[in-house]
Amino acid sequence: MKYGKSLISALLGASVLLSSAVMAENHVINAEVTAFNPMVIKIAPGDTVSWENMNGHITNTIFTDNGGEHQYIPQGAEGWTSAMGENFQTKPLTVEGVYLYKCDPHWGAGMGGVIIVGTPTNLDDIQATKPKGALKRLVKKAENALK
Repeated sequence: MKYGKSLISALLGASVLLSSAVMAENHVINAEVTAFNPMVIKIAPGDTVSWENMNGHITNTIFTDNGGEHQYIPQGAEGWTSAMGENFQTKPLTVEGVYLYKCDPHWGAGMGGVIIVGTPTNLDDIQATKPKGALKRLVKKAENALK
């Protein structure tokens, strides 16, 4: 009987894991000349994001300025850098918060985007860095999407 209860528990646990994986959604962002479309998306924890039409583009969460390299992603989250021209898909984004990313070759034209996963837990921290230029514009877009 003990074996039967363990088997039932294992099957129930597996079904919960499988059902959450089946319910996860993939959100598609298109690279269009010097813009990502859509620029801001809101997704559920566990969803993935894909970029298409990436010929000549990169998606990257690492921002570099005079102070060095920075990532504007939630604490405990994993950033990414795609290869040039690669249609790219993230791993499931499970850490809630705001993720800012950019296209390195077109960052001078302000090509970047925002992914909001669940609750924007780190938006105050990002705002506290007093972003400037294109980065400030991304933060404003995130704020507007949350209104």
